[in-house]
Amino acid sequence: MKEKKEKAAIKVTGMHCASCALNIEKSLKKTKGVLSANVNYGSEKAYVDYDPSQTNVEEIHDVIKSRGYGVELENTGDREKQARDKELKRLKTKFAVGAILTSVVFLGAFPEWFPWFPSFLQNPLVLLVLITPVQFWVGSQFYSGFFSALKNRTADMNTLIAVGTSAAYFYSAAVALFPAVFVPEGAMPSLYFDTAGAIIVLILLGRIFEMTAKGRTSEAIKKLMGLRPKKARVLRGSKEMDIEIDDVKAGDIVVVRPGEKIPVDGVVVYGHSTVDESMLTGESMPVEKIKGSQVIGATINKNGMLRFKATKVGKDTVLSQI
Repeated sequence: MKEKKEKAAIKVTGMHCASCALNIEKSLKKTKGVLSANVNYGSEKAYVDYDPSQTNVEEIHDVIKSRGYGVELENTGDREKQARDKELKRLKTKFAVGAILTSVVFLGAFPEWFPWFPSFLQNPLVLLVLITPVQFWVGSQFYSGFFSALKNRTADMNTLIAVGTSAAYFYSAAVALFPAVFVPEGAMPSLYFDTAGAIIVLILLGRIFEMTAKGRTSEAIKKLMGLRPKKARVLRGSKEMDIEIDDVKAGDIVVVRPGEKIPVDGVVVYGHSTVDESMLTGESMPVEKIKGSQVIGATINKNGMLRFKATKVGKDTVLSQI
């Protein structure tokens, strides 16, 4: 009996590194009814093949949520951009606050290097007060990720950051609050408030760069997809018909007149023309097309009529694969 299979592409939120994607992927593969799973950290999506007789999309969502991550059910391009901009603004605010406080703590932690710095800002208790919001507010996302990983008995980058900075923070806090315990001879041991703050701030900066780059890439790809024509002219018997591009099937004979966009990928069966493929290949000169030549969807037919046999449609076209 042939196994039933359905596909789902699920938007996953809350991933912070490739290890997060791997943890979700492993959990999905262990789920009853899931045939295959691939979680892409870059696109923040989980692609799942499943048997609908054994599981469903809601149960797959529950598995992802149980690992401490979120699922977005419906997300248009505008809503996705708004959510990304909101998160980016929040990260930038945290980074600015963290950078200012950490800079002050760094200057106060080394009076021998910066003797001109105000003496009250060199007091260990003052440094403790200044670094605490950096540790627990600016770095809050690392702690939430750490506790989610701990709950699921896994470890990721958040675990490393939370454990490392917490060790530096709590040791330094103990020294600042109970110096006599650590220095019976009266010599003040080293403080590591500046180290904990610097780690959190620099990694937060990295995430800002990452989110900015992913946002720009996403917008560029959406603009590229916008170049795809909405309709295609195909031969039905001896007549030409305009149909929606999603209704084009592999094997259809598609007609493209001069100046029109090629709707899908295919092989030329009749005609001679040149095609502008610069939007995909970057090649400035039009490419000659004759019988047997490959054509790519969303490129522009320049000066001759072409008839071609559709070979790749829908998600299989070169543009959709990109």
